[in-house]
Amino acid sequence: MSDYVSLENLTLAYGKSVAVEWLNLGIRKGELIALLGPSGCGKTTTMRAIAGLLSPKSGKISIDGRDVTRLAPSRREVGLVFQSYALFPHLSVFENVAFGLRLRREKDLEAKVMAGLATVGLTDFAKRMVPDLSGGQQQRVSLARSLVMQPKVLLLDEPLSNLDARLRLEMRSELQRVQKETGITMVFVTHDQSEALALADRIVLMRDGVIEQLGTPEEIYNTPVSGFAADFMGFETILPDENGGGLAWRPGAVVLGQGPHRGEVRGASFAGERREYVLSSDLGVIKADVPIGRDTYAIGAKVAFDLPRDAAVPLARFR
Repeated sequence: MSDYVSLENLTLAYGKSVAVEWLNLGIRKGELIALLGPSGCGKTTTMRAIAGLLSPKSGKISIDGRDVTRLAPSRREVGLVFQSYALFPHLSVFENVAFGLRLRREKDLEAKVMAGLATVGLTDFAKRMVPDLSGGQQQRVSLARSLVMQPKVLLLDEPLSNLDARLRLEMRSELQRVQKETGITMVFVTHDQSEALALADRIVLMRDGVIEQLGTPEEIYNTPVSGFAADFMGFETILPDENGGGLAWRPGAVVLGQGPHRGEVRGASFAGERREYVLSSDLGVIKADVPIGRDTYAIGAKVAFDLPRDAAVPLARFR
């Protein structure tokens, strides 16, 4: 299957400062792909280039077989959902969704707007004013406004970061449903691992302007290739091995109360079904999770621990 969105040898810069270097990425039609990474890794810069908001220093961007590298944003058939919603507070929900359609002088405007609102479950809110909506509802209006324009690619820039935890979970499900029902190609930018793992068909983990690892959520989560990827995916104890690579353990894989190593408890906290411990040791800082009901350890206690080799994930690169 050929790529629907193609980024070839893409280099992006702000003045003389290179933000993304020699990036190559193919996105399939109907795929939901997440650009994941810490602040400054280049994920939002890459999204801005796809949208046409940043001109590449070099390289090529293609959408549906057409070179759009030098096209204006309005000619790319790309939708953009902003972190801040970017709604017009003086307009109703209906008029916000209709705004782009009016500029294009679309026929059957009312039917298209109402269909868009139905897609995001806001049919009964058409006459409501934006300030009267919750954060989750405002994000749905922003999503509907982009969808009614029938873009070939929908870009979402940290769309859930302004919502509280409960609403984020609701909107995750909403985005999944809308994407599957419409079949639209989505590029989702986030720094939140749980969002990327829950939503994406594939994850692009970025680091310092390059792709650190590309794979399915299962591949990224279970088989990170480097210490950076492992740390980003929740492996708290990462040590070099004898071959120049590394070994990584999740907190739940660390055994407390027995083993050849000793450490001192520096932190202990209750976390629902488990207790979380932080130990200082000759190996460095060790983080361990212990199920409730097991032995507990006070801060300052000297504790034996083990790092079972068979519970470790091997890393091709330690860093």
